[in-house]
Amino acid sequence: MGNSPLLQPGPGHTSAGNVSTRHVATRFDLLTVDVWDTLLRRRCHPDSVKLHVCRVLMLTHADALPASTQDPHVLLRLRQQAEHELGEQCRRRGLDDEYGHRDVYLRWLELVQFDKLEDQPQTAELLRLLETAELAQERLVSYADPSIASTLAAYPARKVLFLSDFYFPAAAIQDLLSCHGLDAQVRDGLVSCEVGVNKRSGRLFSHLHDRLSVAPARHLHIGDNMLGDVRAARGVGITSVHYQPDAEHARRERLEAGFQDRQNFLRDAADHMRCAPATNAAVDAEMHAYGCRCSPLFVGFVLDVMERTTAARAERVRFFTREGEFFLEIYRRLATQDVLGVPVPGADLLHVSRLATFAASLPAFSADELMRIWNQYSVQSVGALLGSLGLAPADFADAASRLGLELAAPIRYPWQDARVLAFLNDNTVRGTVESHLRQRRDELLAYLGQAGLPRPGERLHITDIGWRGTIQDNLAHTLPAVQMHGYYLGLSRFLNRQPLNASKTAYGPNLNETDADGALLDFVAPIEMLCNSAGGSVLQYRPHDDRVEVVRQIDGEENAVFHACAQHFQRGVLDSIPFWADFLRTHAYTASDLRPLALARWREIIDHPPVFLARAYFRLKHNETFGVGEFEDKREMLSTVDLLLAFVSATRRDVVNRFLSRMGWIPGMLARPDISRAFRSVLRVYLWARRARQRRGPAKTGMPVRRSG
Repeated sequence: MGNSPLLQPGPGHTSAGNVSTRHVATRFDLLTVDVWDTLLRRRCHPDSVKLHVCRVLMLTHADALPASTQDPHVLLRLRQQAEHELGEQCRRRGLDDEYGHRDVYLRWLELVQFDKLEDQPQTAELLRLLETAELAQERLVSYADPSIASTLAAYPARKVLFLSDFYFPAAAIQDLLSCHGLDAQVRDGLVSCEVGVNKRSGRLFSHLHDRLSVAPARHLHIGDNMLGDVRAARGVGITSVHYQPDAEHARRERLEAGFQDRQNFLRDAADHMRCAPATNAAVDAEMHAYGCRCSPLFVGFVLDVMERTTAARAERVRFFTREGEFFLEIYRRLATQDVLGVPVPGADLLHVSRLATFAASLPAFSADELMRIWNQYSVQSVGALLGSLGLAPADFADAASRLGLELAAPIRYPWQDARVLAFLNDNTVRGTVESHLRQRRDELLAYLGQAGLPRPGERLHITDIGWRGTIQDNLAHTLPAVQMHGYYLGLSRFLNRQPLNASKTAYGPNLNETDADGALLDFVAPIEMLCNSAGGSVLQYRPHDDRVEVVRQIDGEENAVFHACAQHFQRGVLDSIPFWADFLRTHAYTASDLRPLALARWREIIDHPPVFLARAYFRLKHNETFGVGEFEDKREMLSTVDLLLAFVSATRRDVVNRFLSRMGWIPGMLARPDISRAFRSVLRVYLWARRARQRRGPAKTGMPVRRSG
């Protein structure tokens, strides 16, 4: 107990930490015990329980809420307003400022302008839902005070009751006490909302005395609140015990401070998080720990998908290979642990890729249609174009040669090249390619049908890592009658006109809406590497009599980095989920609440990578078959001389800039342990000089537009 004079025993008042032998020896006729922070405690601030109920309302009935109230914190303020109004109404009737939970819910729904209140059966069902959600949350976050049972044993009394200022009735308190094994000590009691008077005014004590015909001098009350449990009790002649164990009280104060500064409380929890340690000798401890640290980014993203699809009343959400395999596992684990406290959509994996869906989405082999790929790859060879359509370039060697084209030669702005246009218009070429496009379309539709798509009237909800959502675009073009919404970690500016039946949102930066945090998309390849899977990239679909086979390309060198790095990182993220599921549910944090910390972790990965991450990345072979037509080997390296020559030669600068673009991660290169101090120093100067040139005006580097996602 603290040293404040307010907490010291006074007349008719003793402390649970300094029990008077006179009171212990006395057998009272009535012993009453406060409930919250005496019999029961919470692992969170009390308003976190209400905040959880606000989220439940938002997730289950978003369509009936005005846009201005679709925020749990806004809903909480309106609930508090409802409580205040009802309390004042009760006070004007000559009672205390008390109210029952269902009256609060009803007035709250009026304040939030819930648009279905006139439907009485639906409103009654909603009131039951809110009640069930709140009581379930109270059971989840509450626990028996560790020392209350032994404290009560020290005070014999003929009758023991709980006495609480609370808005749920006594039956709900009895259920909670039973849930936590306290019903043997206290079986029955009285709650302020049922009689309209409370302990703070002293009138609840007097009401109980009249009801039970007990003299105040024969009544002992134990509780934590100095006003209601001590001063008010003493004011009506009751012997009071101020119950405030040091450790539990300190914990309560930390929770109160954390609720007032929720972002700091969240950051502190993340910094001190202890997820299951990597005890398996085969797990890289450094990468596992780093996955735990970076988990807010991926948990926040998947939680955002879960919240949005739940609010949209989606039946299912489909995750795209390859990164979606990791996200799907996070989703399933969060769902299993009931992180939202409401049913969430089911989840499946769709085996798709740009390569497997692009050709199927093209109605014709024409320059207009091919602009969807050329807007992303403004320098491309005919061979790379054919490869991106799933065709063998060698099959078109004669036609290309006849038109003066080299299959492997990069062409700037192919749509302006007369030879390329002649190639597209060649009857033999067009006939062969368009027959292939129709076949690819039929194969994709067969696979989607096997996956249960499209279902009549279903809005398709998909999830992928980003960065422009072109796989979703391909599906939207293939299924023009199906509305589909995509959820992405980040979105770069769209280069193509968006299909009318497609919409997209991002958890992180979305450069189609704002430039805020856009620097996070400067280097996305490390994030792709960390979220990758070992299953390879989908090449095509092969229908058989009764099934469709998904053909995937698996590269051993690419997977070597997954097994050495990404799988251990992902294991760390997944091992953090029990912590996050409990923390987010207990304290009612939403994906939006988690977003600032999530983006901070993203910045750490990109701008301040640990050496072991940079080392892993620059061992990578990255699949760029679509668009480029080959795997990119991140193990390539320039020399210090190459960098120095770039200061004086435009040609050399073009070589260096192309190299840096292919590597995809400049801060990671600076963190590489295998490069010399001289190279690192020259590269920093080169980058500074390049930024200075860019500020003076755009340089023509000749680099193709890259990375569609």
